[in-house]
Amino acid sequence: MLVPDNWAELLEPGLKKLFDKHTRKKKDYLKEIYNVEKSTRAQEHHQGVGSLGLMEEWGDSDNQVSYEDVNKGYKQTYTHRKYSKGMQIQRELLEDELYGEIKKKVRLLNQTLYYTRQYFAALPFNNAWSGSYLGPDSQPLCSASHPYSPVDATTWTNTATYKLNATRLENVRTAMKGWKDDKGNLLGIEANLLIVPTALRKPALVIADTDKEPDVTDNNVNIWHGAIDVIEWDFLTDPNSWFVCDRERMKTFLNWYDRRYPKLERAAQEFDTEVGKYKIVGRWSQGWDEPSFVFGCTGTE
Repeated sequence: MLVPDNWAELLEPGLKKLFDKHTRKKKDYLKEIYNVEKSTRAQEHHQGVGSLGLMEEWGDSDNQVSYEDVNKGYKQTYTHRKYSKGMQIQRELLEDELYGEIKKKVRLLNQTLYYTRQYFAALPFNNAWSGSYLGPDSQPLCSASHPYSPVDATTWTNTATYKLNATRLENVRTAMKGWKDDKGNLLGIEANLLIVPTALRKPALVIADTDKEPDVTDNNVNIWHGAIDVIEWDFLTDPNSWFVCDRERMKTFLNWYDRRYPKLERAAQEFDTEVGKYKIVGRWSQGWDEPSFVFGCTGTE
C-alpha cells in the first residue's frame, strides 16, 4: 500500500469517528447520578445556604411582610485536575493494511477514558465512610456526625450497618423522611433510587420489581414495586454497601464539572520515528455540596 507523507493527519477524521462511536455505546452512570456542568475556570465555588422558616401569618408580623435572615452553609470548592492518556500508531500498521490493529488501539483508548471517568465518579461512594475523603462539613459522605451548619453543631446521621432487604430499606426510608433542615422543618425527602454493587443486584431487583412482598409467606402487595429505581453500578468496590438516594436532591448537590472534556487529538507527526501520536486529555472535578441526598449502609449486619 502506498502511504502518503501526511498519513497520520489523514487517519485522524476516521479515528475520531470510531472513537466517538465507541463512546456512545457505553452506559454512562456518571450522567445518571451527577449534576454535570461545564466550567470555564480553574475552580468552581459553591456557597451553601440554610433554609427559611415557615411563612408567618400576616397579623403576627405586624401586618407586613415577614423577613428572615438565612444562615450561611458550608462552602465547597471544586478544583479541576488534569488527566491524560495517549497511543502511538506506527506507519507499518497502515502500510501493511493492519486496520484491525489500529481499531483495537482506538477502542482501548476509548475504554481508558470511560473507565477513568466512571472510577472518579464512584469515588465519593467508594469512600463514603473514609476519613480521608471529606465533604465541606469535614465529614465523609455517609456519617453519623453531620453538623447542621457552621453555626449549629447539632448532628444528624445518614448511615447504618444494615444488610439489604425490604425491611431495612423501609427503615432507611423512614429515617430519611425524618430529616430536617437547619430551621427544624422537614426536608420532604423522596427515597426513590437504590444504588447497589453487582453483588447486590439480585436482592435489589427482587425488592424493587416483584409484585408480591419479598421474603414473606403472605401474599402481601410489594409496596416498593414501581416506587424505587435500581442502578447496578459496576464501579462500586464494596460488595456489601448500598445507597438510597433522593434523585432530585442528588442531581442538585452531587456535582461534576468538566473544564476540558477529553476528545481524541493528534500530535504533530514525528518525521524520524514515523509514528503518529494521538491523545486524550481532560480536566474535571467532582464532589458534593451537602449529603442530604443519600443514606448509605455498610451491609455488615
